[in-house]
Amino acid sequence: MMRDAVSLDVWHLVFELCTTQDLCHLCLVDKVFNSIATPLLYRSISLVAYKDPSERRHLSTSTEAKTEPELPRGPWLLLSRLEDDANDTLRAWVQEINVSSPSFACADGHFLERLRSNDCLAALVARLPNLRRITIGFPSIQSTTLIRTICEHSRKPELLLLHQSSENKNSSLAEQILPCVTTLSASVDPSYDQNGPNRQILTLQKLFFKCPHLRSFSLSVVKQYGGCVIRVPRYPVISSFQLTGEEIFPPLEHLSLDGYWLDDKEWTYWRDGLQWDKLVSLAVGPQRCAGLFQRLAGHATSLKSLNVCSWQGEGKYEREGLIELLSSFDSLETLVLKGIMCPVEAITRHSNLSTLCLHEEESASTAHPRQVLTAEELGHLDVSCPKLKSLQVGVKRENDQWPNDVLDKLATGFHNLRSLSMHFELGLVDIQNPIKPVINYASVRSFGQHYFDRRRQAGIEVSDSFILTVWTGKYFRRFPQWPPSYAGFEKKFSATYEICLPSDSSGEVRVRHLEKEQLDLLEKKIKVHPYERTRLAQRVAAALEGPKIENDEGQRNPFSGKAHRRIGGTA
Repeated sequence: MMRDAVSLDVWHLVFELCTTQDLCHLCLVDKVFNSIATPLLYRSISLVAYKDPSERRHLSTSTEAKTEPELPRGPWLLLSRLEDDANDTLRAWVQEINVSSPSFACADGHFLERLRSNDCLAALVARLPNLRRITIGFPSIQSTTLIRTICEHSRKPELLLLHQSSENKNSSLAEQILPCVTTLSASVDPSYDQNGPNRQILTLQKLFFKCPHLRSFSLSVVKQYGGCVIRVPRYPVISSFQLTGEEIFPPLEHLSLDGYWLDDKEWTYWRDGLQWDKLVSLAVGPQRCAGLFQRLAGHATSLKSLNVCSWQGEGKYEREGLIELLSSFDSLETLVLKGIMCPVEAITRHSNLSTLCLHEEESASTAHPRQVLTAEELGHLDVSCPKLKSLQVGVKRENDQWPNDVLDKLATGFHNLRSLSMHFELGLVDIQNPIKPVINYASVRSFGQHYFDRRRQAGIEVSDSFILTVWTGKYFRRFPQWPPSYAGFEKKFSATYEICLPSDSSGEVRVRHLEKEQLDLLEKKIKVHPYERTRLAQRVAAALEGPKIENDEGQRNPFSGKAHRRIGGTA
């Protein structure tokens, strides 16, 4: 048997690279694989249960037939196993606990109550001898006992506090020094005052400075946008920290700000207090942080990663400041710009870039055309940033033609690329006459085939793992009130295709339509909201031919120059 030909130590190294789903499958192979995979599965566990999407609401218990209680499953079963006195071995395997979710609404409140009642989670933490990290994203389960238990744990696990929006919970936490907290994220609405004066920001400030070992801090200040009713605050709005200069800033390595405005006085304290040489990662947006980039220029000079995103049409306000920041240092390895563009000269200062994303949303106004890189600018980027491994750029079709010079530069340059993503506009300026050549199943397959052929013709070795992504749609777009007509058009025809070389010798590329795969997964589920399935099915059907175009006379291949007919089909 092949398994016996390889030592268990080697299999263990192989299993270390497997996904959670793969490990679950390997557990079913035999007892040996089960003995290797099970400890790896328990090493990092998630204690979050989710609501049943088909759960009936407002159900009258008086008319519901009594049923036998269900056996515990999922997180309920996992929790019961970890609490079992006989399972010391299982508890010894656990190194990381995650109690967080991107969506509060989907979390099962009954399970959270189970963790909270009788300090259940605190008791469990105390019984995990090898715990190294715990992530909590539900302030409702935080208690003084839980925090104290984590701080007093013999392994000194790090604590990540996410979604800290509860003023009451943060107030109790901020009464003590929290050396275990290494990550803190919060989203606050400073103008919400239905329960009295809003002091969320000040409470968060106090908590921030009670974490002497904090390495990552994320703050989003929710600001009113659009709507038919303007909310008038009843009390003074506190939307920023109120510093005195006596505060000792933690050694931040990662900082994320969204909608947070620094005035001159507060900036002085940040400028003099932050350990700038330790800050290696900065994320800003999508809400404006007015004047932030200009303030950071000359100070945030040790950054390795910069991620800036902006709502469509709003990036122009901070463009000059961003250029100034990018021009003040040259150490970036990752740069992501979504919704805001900069001259290529400011970008190419950073010759060590390995990941670059330059994306601007498509505009529905002819007065504000989308900015994309020209073939000449791509050539400059190729020469100046030879270490690029991942590149995401926008591509513009004009005069019913592919931009052959741009596509040829992308195919024959950037020799170290491992992935390339190209975003195409849909033609929101005139949705009655979408842009040609059309993006659909057939054209994407032909497009990808010629890209890889051209790259190999240029003598560039192409790995089987190289992924070419062609997509349409948007990242950050919002409307103050009702969305315009083009919003539905954009949603319907948004599509993402991933193209890669075949694993066999056939020579034909493989195309994955991600929305189609998502729909296939939904079809296998029994309990799915019908609206979700219907809307996704409409997008998949629309991708078969792409946006409707009248008098289609054929499309031209971007590399060979030969015309070919548009045909339907699947990827």
